[in-house]
Amino acid sequence: MIDVQKELVWTSSMETTEDRSIPPELLHSLRQHSIFQRTNNESFLEKLACCMHLRSYGRRDVIIVEGEPAKAMFFLLRGSVDVCSADFERIYATLPKGSCFGEIGILYSMPRTATVIASTKCIVAVLTAEDVQTLLPQYPEVEKMLRFEAEERLALLYKSKNLNSDCKVSSKPMTERNVQDFTGTRNLLHKIPYLQDCPEEFLHLISLKVEPRHYAPNDLILCKGDQGKELFFIISGTAEVTNVVDTDSNPSTPIARLTAGDYFGDIAVLLNSPRAADVRAVTAVELLVLKKTDFINVISRFPTLQQKFKVMAQNSLDDWKLKASQLNKAENNSGSHSPAEEPSVHSPSIEASSVCSTTSDQDPTLLPATAANVLKKVETRKRRGSVAIWSDPHLVALANKAMQPQKEEEPTKMKIETAIHSTPQQSQFSADGPFALLSGEILERIVNRLDFISLIQLSSVSKKTRDFVLHNDRIMHYVDLSHFNKHVTDTTAASIATYLGPRVRELNLSQCFYITDDGFKTLIEHVPNVESMDLNSCWLLTDKSLTLLAATCPQLVKLDLSNCRKISDVGIFKLLNEKSERGYPELSELSLSYCKKLSDMTMNHLAEFCSKTLSTLNIQRCTRITDQGFVKWADTQFPQLKALNLTDCSFLTDQAIAHLVSAAPRLNRLSLSFCCALSDNAIEGLISLAELEDLDASFCGAAVSDVSIRALLSKPSDSVESIHSLNLRGCVRITDTCVNTILENGAKLESLNISQCPGISTNAKQTIKDSGAVHHLVA
Repeated sequence: MIDVQKELVWTSSMETTEDRSIPPELLHSLRQHSIFQRTNNESFLEKLACCMHLRSYGRRDVIIVEGEPAKAMFFLLRGSVDVCSADFERIYATLPKGSCFGEIGILYSMPRTATVIASTKCIVAVLTAEDVQTLLPQYPEVEKMLRFEAEERLALLYKSKNLNSDCKVSSKPMTERNVQDFTGTRNLLHKIPYLQDCPEEFLHLISLKVEPRHYAPNDLILCKGDQGKELFFIISGTAEVTNVVDTDSNPSTPIARLTAGDYFGDIAVLLNSPRAADVRAVTAVELLVLKKTDFINVISRFPTLQQKFKVMAQNSLDDWKLKASQLNKAENNSGSHSPAEEPSVHSPSIEASSVCSTTSDQDPTLLPATAANVLKKVETRKRRGSVAIWSDPHLVALANKAMQPQKEEEPTKMKIETAIHSTPQQSQFSADGPFALLSGEILERIVNRLDFISLIQLSSVSKKTRDFVLHNDRIMHYVDLSHFNKHVTDTTAASIATYLGPRVRELNLSQCFYITDDGFKTLIEHVPNVESMDLNSCWLLTDKSLTLLAATCPQLVKLDLSNCRKISDVGIFKLLNEKSERGYPELSELSLSYCKKLSDMTMNHLAEFCSKTLSTLNIQRCTRITDQGFVKWADTQFPQLKALNLTDCSFLTDQAIAHLVSAAPRLNRLSLSFCCALSDNAIEGLISLAELEDLDASFCGAAVSDVSIRALLSKPSDSVESIHSLNLRGCVRITDTCVNTILENGAKLESLNISQCPGISTNAKQTIKDSGAVHHLVA
């Protein structure tokens, strides 16, 4: 088992004597642990410390593995760990110093429910299963607390694992809900005033039932008159109460503001009445939600608490009604002023520019919005407008009116649907109309500037245009379907393929996340001469598609598989091997960013099959690729490799860079951003790259210093090129000396980024700006 392989720093196998001293640091850490603070049993802590082993783990070391038998539980004394899935793809929790993990398997005699890896260098105290079974029965209160903790942790783990696209509306986005603090639920509930002074057993039962939920600004959480089925506890954010029942106040006037620690929904749940008011999110709101049936089942075991909460619910209702009546009187009094006292603004308006648009979390591989992308409104998901919340009801009414969706976009959407699902039909027009005046060359220029939907619509104008679109070999060399990604599916693939054919040289299927291997097969069988293909974020494609791609598209040399997370080492091998066996051209450009299943084997396959042709490679965030992946490169040469992106390959060390420099001597552009395991030696080793012009070393931790930058900029005189672009953003070790080095060497940098570098003074930044040594400076 992996969690017993580390060298023991302090072991229970050492001789035990009466005067044996317990390491004070260990005992102090145990006292600070949340579980043991709840028990407050010093005798237990001393015996526990004597039974424990201390182990240290380096960053990214695997501590326990999902599915293995549980042999120990762990107390985190220093550092932090990630609780994740077996393939490291999904992080369920990040546990900080003072956390306990591994207790689920020990206390319930079940296999490990998740994998745990060290996210930083850490020290853990280990308690074996035998010690647990011997020690805990002597301390029943401690055993009770540990079992509570294990049950709460297990319940939240299962909730996190079972999240899917069918979650409740307004649920938190998946990318945000992947990370949950397992120990947080009970602690958060304990801090809510509504639940303070409640018995430990009650809090435990509630912790097992609550679920996290997220609401965006301006979302309606509760609607007056609805049946109450849930109780809400605010963890963060702000909500407001409006439109209270049995009052004459303005429905849009806020009656109360609720923030972290507040609660609502108890009135309908406990008094068996409809919702007494509207509750709307003002900012993004994080909630813990408790179903009425669960709450009633738990509280029925505590009659005293049940009566207490009913009284509190009635008091809340009375308080809201009182506030509403007071506000109503205030509004009536303000409305009785003379006309001379009326404000001069009679019809306030809101400029269109003052309404901002909210956006959802974007995929990390998406390119930033450009002017062209903004103008292309076709099949762009309509975002809900978000406006600030004013106390003036006139402004609120105007804002709500501005936020209503525009109906004029519906015909466009229907037009797209019709075009995608249709196949070429015989035109009802026998004449060519105005198009008869256009030569073939002019039509080619027009068609090559149309998007795909416009091209389909053009084909239905006349017989001439239809034949021209379907059969002219000088058009549609580049086809971009990314703007209509939601409509590129297995069902529509055959209709789309009708318009493609052997003339297509470049095909963009970026963000077509609905297409599977079957639909992809239909498409690529019609584009045998394609040379470049973008499959960015085609999530459903598997290794099967890569095998088919190699056999069907012999001329393919540029391929983007970014964020295709089902692609594995096997698929890459089949793609490259198939091309090699058939004698097809090897890949020259390849992007594998965020393909987290890929490992060092993929690097071996690249070295074996396309070392002579590869010019551009992107393996950003391929976190399974380590130094071993570059060992094979040490015995190979990549003479054409010009650009390499290693951003977020956080496990790479100086050894990987040494192999890289040897294998790719003509490297021109290199990104090492967030490669935090590198040192000065790695940067200094880049001196051997005679053609290196562009280096991104942002946020590289200890890898970048004044010394390494001086060495890098003092490249040998026989170097073909000097550094033109240098990104040192967030490098904490560089100081004003780095700036002086740039000026002293007379380096003429096209671009330099030294922002977020705390060691560089304002004066130094101003000096380099005034010097003119840098054409584009970000400081």
